[in-house]
Amino acid sequence: MFFPRLRRQAKWMFVFLAVIFGLGYVIFNVGGTIPGTGLGDVLQGLGQSTSGPSVGSAEDKIKDEPNNPEGYRDLANALQQDQRTDEAVAPLTRYLQFRPKDRTALSQLAGIYLSQAQQAQDRAQLAQFQLQQLTGGDLFVPGQSSQFGQQFGTGQVSSLEANRLNQQISTDYTGAQQAYQSATRTYKSLIDATPRRQQAEQPSIFLQLGFAAQSAGDLKEALAAYNGYLEVAPDSPNAAGVRAQIKQLKAAIKAQPAAQSGSQ
Repeated sequence: MFFPRLRRQAKWMFVFLAVIFGLGYVIFNVGGTIPGTGLGDVLQGLGQSTSGPSVGSAEDKIKDEPNNPEGYRDLANALQQDQRTDEAVAPLTRYLQFRPKDRTALSQLAGIYLSQAQQAQDRAQLAQFQLQQLTGGDLFVPGQSSQFGQQFGTGQVSSLEANRLNQQISTDYTGAQQAYQSATRTYKSLIDATPRRQQAEQPSIFLQLGFAAQSAGDLKEALAAYNGYLEVAPDSPNAAGVRAQIKQLKAAIKAQPAAQSGSQ
């Protein structure tokens, strides 16, 4: 009875992963169709600069001049250069408190959040696969005749491992959701900081906001972002694909009350 119960408990997380790995890919090059808007494009170049101060010198600059925003920006860039991307969030956020309209920094921070979400998704997807292997009986566990099996018991070992995987999926689900929510807020700030004329020149920021919001489960925010894209780029070659995405989102939003009542 343990594994059927576990499957029911994990079902809502699997549904989330299916949405993230499927619906949002209609537009984006994580599997999508519009050049320049995929996750790889968003993250391209993050932390790739080989110039600038080191982590140590940037930290020293912050100690000497704690109210100088450039020290925090230098530290964020140096941390990314050292492949310590997660640590770059704090100094970059601090820098944006001084320079909230810096579009390059906002784009950089949004890209970090998307990277964190992608990593969490990858971990959750792997754990989901491992859990399915275990609950399907395909994962090897020690027999009762082995020393390990005699100590813990085959059933107990399987249950403990399944619980661990289920907890990992839950943790990574939460992490991905939070990262996508942070990316959504950052992209909204980026759009607010971008003059209307330049929004028309860089309409992909609306698609990036839409993808982040949709992945976070905020379908109404995603819908507004895609409509915003059509407002600034109505004649774009990508407009037809965006309109198709809008149609899907409207149907999903309309179905939400019924889905929520059915799950209770």
